[in-house]
Amino acid sequence: MARISLAEAARGTIGVLLRGDPDTMVESYSIDTRTLKVGELFFALVGPNHDAHRFVPEAIRQGAKAVVISRGRAGDFPGEAAILRVADTTQALQDLAHWVRQRQPLRVLGITGSSGKTTTKEMSAAVMEEAMPTLKSTGNLNNSYGLPLCLLGVQPEHQAAVLEMGMSYPGELSRLAAIANPDVGVLLNVHPVHLEHFHSLSAIAEAKGELFRGMREQAVAVYNADDPEAARVALPFPGEKIGFGFGESARVRAIDLEPQGEEGTAFVISGLGQPLPVQIPFPGRHHVANALAAAAAAHAAGAGSDAIRRGLARTRPLPMRGALLRFPGDIRVLDETYNSNPKAMERTLETLSGMVALRKVVVSGDMLELGPIEDQAHRLLGEQVARSGASLLVAVGPLSKHAAESAQAAGMEEVRHFEDSSSAAAFLARVLQPGDLLLVKGSRGMAMERVVDAIRASRGQEEGA
Repeated sequence: MARISLAEAARGTIGVLLRGDPDTMVESYSIDTRTLKVGELFFALVGPNHDAHRFVPEAIRQGAKAVVISRGRAGDFPGEAAILRVADTTQALQDLAHWVRQRQPLRVLGITGSSGKTTTKEMSAAVMEEAMPTLKSTGNLNNSYGLPLCLLGVQPEHQAAVLEMGMSYPGELSRLAAIANPDVGVLLNVHPVHLEHFHSLSAIAEAKGELFRGMREQAVAVYNADDPEAARVALPFPGEKIGFGFGESARVRAIDLEPQGEEGTAFVISGLGQPLPVQIPFPGRHHVANALAAAAAAHAAGAGSDAIRRGLARTRPLPMRGALLRFPGDIRVLDETYNSNPKAMERTLETLSGMVALRKVVVSGDMLELGPIEDQAHRLLGEQVARSGASLLVAVGPLSKHAAESAQAAGMEEVRHFEDSSSAAAFLARVLQPGDLLLVKGSRGMAMERVVDAIRASRGQEEGA
C-alpha cells in the first residue's frame, strides 16, 4: 500500500489535521470497520443510506492510526488516533488516491464496458506483469469507493496499474477517469444493461464514453471497432485510437481462429507489428475479443509481443466468470454465475453450442435492470436456448418464466421453471446424470451460485480443485 505521512494525507485530501503528529506514517486504508486492521487510516464515508461517523469510535477502538471525518471536533472522539477533517470524506478518499497516482510515474490502464471487464482486466494485468511490476484491481474495487482504495495500494516498485471501472449511472466514469488519469482507456462493448437508469442504448454509450472524454489527449483510446456504439463514442477522442475486433475496420484483429473445445482458443493477432500467434485457455469468441482488447491496451502501455503471448496464455477464468468446473461422475459446470445480460447470455450460449456433452443443461436466472425490455429480452432468451442444442432449460425467477414459455413454444421439450435459485438447485441436485454439461448464469441478485454449491454438496469437490 502507499506509504504516506499524515501531513501528506492532509495535503492530498485538502484537509486539516486536528489531532496527531504530522510525521506519523500510514500505509493501509479502510472504509469498513468490519475489515479494519490495526494501524489503518479510516475514512468515515457518508452516503444516501449510511453515515460511518457513528463507527469512528469503533474504528479507534480497533486500532485505527488515524480517521478522516467531515464533521465534529477532535475532542468528540476517544483514544489517541489522529483526526483529519475534510469537507467531504468520499471526495477526500478519491482526492488522496489521485494524489498518490500523480506522485508516482505509472502507466495506468482503465477498463470499462457492459460485460467482460473483469476477465479483460485479468488478461491485461497478466500481460503487463510480464513486462513490468503491475498493480491490478481486486474483487469488486471498480466503483467510486473501490477504485480509490485500489490505487492506494500502489507500491514504490509498481510501474503500471490495471484498473477495472464500473458504471451504473451517468457521471460515474467521469469521476473515475479524473481519479485514475488513465494513460490507456479501454471500452469493451456497449450492451443494453442498466436500462432502469438509462433511456436508451445510446445513452449508455454516452455514459461509457465519459472515460474517453476524461482522458488527456496524450492518452490512447482502445475500443471495440465491431460495436457501433462503442466506436461512435470513441472516435471523437482527439488522441491516438486503436480499434480491436474481427472486422476490417479493426486495427488489432483476430485472424485464423482455431477453437480447441474446452481447452480454449488459438488465433493470430494482427496489427501489433508482426502477426502474433497466441492461445488463451478460454473457449468462446467473446473471450477472443477480450484478449484482443487486453493485447491492444498492453501494447499501447509498452508491453512487447512476448509479454502479450505469455500473459494471455497464463490467464485463467475466474470463479463465477467462465470457469469450467468438473465434478465426479463426468459432470461439468460452466460457471457464469456472477452476472448476466442479454448479449452476454447470447455469447455464452454460442460457447455452449460448440462444446461436446451427452446432455446440455441451461440454468438461467433473471437478467435484472433491463427496464422496459425485460419481458422481450427473456422471451428472446428462451428462443435462443431452444436453438442452442441444450436438452433441458431450468429457468429461475419471475422474469425467466417468459424464457420458459418461449422455449416451449419454440419446440423445446424439457423445460422447468422455479421462482428462486434454491428451489432450482434442489431440483438439479436430484436429476443430474453422468455426462451432463451445465451452463449456470444469471444476474447477481439471483444468487445463481447456489446451484453450483448444491452440485458441489451432492457430488463432492470438483476435480483438480
